[in-house]
Amino acid sequence: MAQNTYKTPPKTPIVKKKRENRLLTYLNNTIGFERLFGEDNAWPIKHFDRIMWISFLLIFYIGFNHNAERLVRNIQRVKAVVDEKRAKYMTLQADFKKSSKQSEISKQVIATGLMEPVTPPLKIVVKPEGPQP
Repeated sequence: MAQNTYKTPPKTPIVKKKRENRLLTYLNNTIGFERLFGEDNAWPIKHFDRIMWISFLLIFYIGFNHNAERLVRNIQRVKAVVDEKRAKYMTLQADFKKSSKQSEISKQVIATGLMEPVTPPLKIVVKPEGPQP
């Protein structure tokens, strides 16, 4: 035989009321979104916060792209300047190396009236003293 038990009432789901957005109400009253989209089309009004968030993200994305393009242009401009300075440095270095050779120095010295010694310098050799092992 079955045992007697209490009958439990079915649980009704608790429905939370969605809080009315004051900003949307204000914009709807001032701009008149219902007139703009039609009173039977409430989709744009319901999703206004999402639309604004996506718009903000798009503006942010466009700003980052402009900044990246500006940085790329600056890098290219600076790279061109560095290449010019490197070429100038290499030219000056080559001229300095060429002008520091003895033949170039002798040409400049002769132009001033000084003469280069005709005899080369002497090499002094010292012989070691004492027995060598």
